[in-house]
Amino acid sequence: MNGEDKYPFRQYVWALGHGTNKIPVGDLVDDRYQVIAPSIWLDQQPEQMPKVPSPVPQFALPYLKAYPYQLNLPGVYGICHQSSGEAVLLLSNVPVNRQGQLMSAIAQVWSEASAFRQAYWLWQMISLWEPMQEFGAAASLLKNSNIRVEAWRVRLIGLSTTPSKPSLADLSKVWESTYLPSARPAIVGLLNSVCLKLRAEAPDLQAIIEQINAQLLREAAGTPIDFQVAGATDAGPQKSRNEDACYPSKAELKRTGTADLPLLPRLSIVCDGVGGHEGGEVASQSVVRFLQLQLRGLLAEAMEQPQAIPPRVVIDQIEAAVRVANNLIADQNDQQGRAARQRMGTTLVMALVLPQKIDTAEGPAEVNELYLTHVGDSRAYWMTSDYCQQLTVDDDIAGREVSAGTSFYATAMQNPNATALSQAVGLRSYDQLRPHTQRFLFDTSGVLMLCSDGLSDNYQVEASWANYVGIIVKKIVPLDAAVDSWIELANQRNGHDNVTVTLMSVDMAEDGAIPEETDQPSRGLGAIPLPPSSSVGQFRPDNIQPEQMTAASRALLYGEAEEDETPLTPEEMAEVDPGDSEGRSGGQKLVTILLGLLALGIIGVGGWLLWRALEARRSEPLLPTPEQVETPTDGVDNTADESPAEAEPVETAPEPETPVNAAPADDPTAAPANSPTAEPTEAPASTPAEPPAETPIAPPASPPGN
Repeated sequence: MNGEDKYPFRQYVWALGHGTNKIPVGDLVDDRYQVIAPSIWLDQQPEQMPKVPSPVPQFALPYLKAYPYQLNLPGVYGICHQSSGEAVLLLSNVPVNRQGQLMSAIAQVWSEASAFRQAYWLWQMISLWEPMQEFGAAASLLKNSNIRVEAWRVRLIGLSTTPSKPSLADLSKVWESTYLPSARPAIVGLLNSVCLKLRAEAPDLQAIIEQINAQLLREAAGTPIDFQVAGATDAGPQKSRNEDACYPSKAELKRTGTADLPLLPRLSIVCDGVGGHEGGEVASQSVVRFLQLQLRGLLAEAMEQPQAIPPRVVIDQIEAAVRVANNLIADQNDQQGRAARQRMGTTLVMALVLPQKIDTAEGPAEVNELYLTHVGDSRAYWMTSDYCQQLTVDDDIAGREVSAGTSFYATAMQNPNATALSQAVGLRSYDQLRPHTQRFLFDTSGVLMLCSDGLSDNYQVEASWANYVGIIVKKIVPLDAAVDSWIELANQRNGHDNVTVTLMSVDMAEDGAIPEETDQPSRGLGAIPLPPSSSVGQFRPDNIQPEQMTAASRALLYGEAEEDETPLTPEEMAEVDPGDSEGRSGGQKLVTILLGLLALGIIGVGGWLLWRALEARRSEPLLPTPEQVETPTDGVDNTADESPAEAEPVETAPEPETPVNAAPADDPTAAPANSPTAEPTEAPASTPAEPPAETPIAPPASPPGN
């Protein structure tokens, strides 16, 4: 990460292990993690690297493979140990809000959700099925209490690998029993039809996804939305040249022509150039200009179509434009003889709001789809008055290692080139480029921010969004003034790089907006009043503890199985030797060494006493014959412990010739590496001076179940 490594917000983790949901609120585990609620712990030392098992055990691979799907799926934060020595797996990116409260279970709020949200949640779950099948975790979508929602967004607490190969018929049973009875009238027919197709002998998953998407568009159609967009870029206080570029910029807004008017509020682009002398500046500006022209044509085509263009077709067209832009820069590199770090390129994050025509019962209507494309580490955030959601995942070296299943994120971030880009537009031929394009729909007012790492570094967006979003949504300040405020913040708090920000304000008419469910837990049966953010560290309820609640209540609120099943299997535990855990504290190692020395000392003293006794006997006058002397046996078991089973080899992504923007050791003038992903970079952790013996860990065979 560029600049200081800071954690300006609370780092909550989900704890999986024997009895973790019964540890009293307020207790401190492993001298580091404070219990906030059942299985929800707060890391009191987030600036330090957590302990992680080494090498990567087999059970952790699904969590590593899930790294590109951070919008919906959790990852591994690290491990720790209870006072009993029991190992605990800690998950990051879990559905816990800023106050440390677990977000609502989808089954809990389903009946109150609008038809749009019900369709949107179904679409997200069915879209996750295929990738989760590939890394063996599709069973996670069968466990109701494991699936949580944050407004429109589906999020999972943990990943389950049992059964290893669930069928779509299994998913059909869950949907029929959980969602069909309380579905909105418009969704009942959809669910009946979809569940029938899921139970077919050879279900067509893509056709089912398209069917759900068609209903989703019908539910979203007809809601009036007003869009405004503004953008600006700045060299920053420490740079003499600005290699960033954006659309729209202040200069472009001033010279806007009639041809730009349809495109203007519906498109925003941010590019952060990389490369040799003046190369980054040329690449970023060239890509912005080219994509602006290409997407104007796509927008005009969509407006003329009598029917909606399928998402896959739109994504193909957007990525074809990115391919042409990539080749344009790559050809210039080749023509100018640029090689290695002298080749110019650029990151890209781009938002296009596409109006689509939909046939509804009331006649033709319009629906606005948001298509988000990114390459590199420039980011997109969606902000409302209640939450800030990072919509993109950085393309960097650390992320590539995690996705390949070769390293935990905390370990990968120790690499000096961890935050160097793994890909950028224009550095290589397009067949080596993997742009990421996602489709979103709006159901509430908010702000879409695109930014370069000059702002996102050091978690500035996560730390500051709540201070800015309100004045934008309520239109207290003009949008261009809000852009200037974000840039000023970046220059004050970061200042090491160019900074670029675009803001797209999305204003939905109140009478047309879909009611938004709160992520506050129910105050009904078994609800525990949780503390405000300012008092989390001191909160310790005296009257209600999780163990006093019924098993059913705990299962509803915290995702526990009623029989308190243990998510750590003996087979998985055998995969990890606690002595091999990276980041294990010096105190624990010292205790182990001292115990070993003590054992050797006892053996040595015993051997010396035995020798003295034998010598004394030899000095006696009536010495027995050698045949009468019983030779002492060696009581030490020299059999070596078996090493933990090694994880199956995982095919890794190909390494690039040179990490993009990675500074060589002999280049003190090289620019700092680009921004981090959403997860922490941490130093070694500290633990108690005399901890109990530790038990090896392995993550859950299944997360919280039904």
